Amino acid sequence: MAQNSANPEETSEKMVTVLSIDGGGVRGIIPATILAFLEATLQEIDGRPDARIADYFDVIAGTSTGGLITAMLAAPDDNNRPLFAAQDIVQFYLDNSPKIFPQKNAGFLNPLSNLVGALVGPRYDGKYLHSIIEEGFGERRIGQTLTNIVVPTFDIKLLQPTIFSTFEARTVTSKDARLSDICIGTSAAPTYLPGHYFATEDDAGNAREFNLIDGSVAANNPTLAAMNQVAKYIFAANPDFLPLKYDKVLVISLGTGTKKEEGGFSAQESAKWGVLSWLINNSTSPLIDIFSQGSADMVDIHASVLFRALDSDQNYLRIQEDGLTGDAASVDISTPENLNNLLNIGNNLLTKPVSRVNLDTGVYEAVEGEGTNQDALTRFASQLSAQRQLRN
Repeated sequence: MAQNSANPEETSEKMVTVLSIDGGGVRGIIPATILAFLEATLQEIDGRPDARIADYFDVIAGTSTGGLITAMLAAPDDNNRPLFAAQDIVQFYLDNSPKIFPQKNAGFLNPLSNLVGALVGPRYDGKYLHSIIEEGFGERRIGQTLTNIVVPTFDIKLLQPTIFSTFEARTVTSKDARLSDICIGTSAAPTYLPGHYFATEDDAGNAREFNLIDGSVAANNPTLAAMNQVAKYIFAANPDFLPLKYDKVLVISLGTGTKKEEGGFSAQESAKWGVLSWLINNSTSPLIDIFSQGSADMVDIHASVLFRALDSDQNYLRIQEDGLTGDAASVDISTPENLNNLLNIGNNLLTKPVSRVNLDTGVYEAVEGEGTNQDALTRFASQLSAQRQLRN
């Protein structure tokens, strides 16, 4: 299993493999579609129909809906294999999104009702989401995952990010929380779902309280959160990787889509807004969108600069769709039409050229000579397969 790969006995030829998945509500269908392709490719390369994503990555990180996908990929079943195949996660979204986000409340379809709702409580009560997460993960804890996972949340009582990781759970008992609590916490998007409280105990029986909301307010793109854990635990335990050698790290970072091509608002428009307009405006929530998109872009820019500066561009693959429009850009519109549209967007994204962010404009631009995202994933899959063979 991937989690066993990081130890001092490893040779310098071995690499740390990282998968990162953004937050984005129902748009989680997009990275789930990409992951289904990657897993199928790995199965074909290795001739193993039972191969799973968790077999190939040292670290899987996810925020919000990405945190849920992460846990689904890495949580053990009764046979100590992943609970979900990647292809099953797409169907999970198609089946459950309409019940998580019932359409009588979704997408600002009733502006007056949503305006009133925004003043008195979250748009959704979260009961169905909580029930399927608690039923699916049961009493499984983050320390039991089949590979190392990293899930950012934000503690509104401490006013700081709280990062849950398999690494830390092995040594800090109070951070070995139930996967269900972590997933509910990292998915608790402000104005959409209620915050989540739970408590754990340390070795001495002292309580530790958590008051969590969606991790996207701090790290909608959890790539740097994952790399922080890699530096803290894997690199520190393996002198072959010191000083930090990014040519020994493979990173796949999956976005959930943005609407940059469609554009946002002008400064002239926003100059007239009050609190409510920042929360609800033209079927969007500008404040929430800005927080989540801003943090995701900053991480991508930082990672792009870092890998480029260290001449390791080929080790970092960011797959993101920046041309979402209309309902597809929403986090909670779960009509059959929109869900199927998101599925098509994910499949079409595979055929688009590999792109990297322009550091001046923030726009993704095609990279000559690197083919499509499908081509890049196939190349990465070959490397992941080789790394798994080295470990075994």
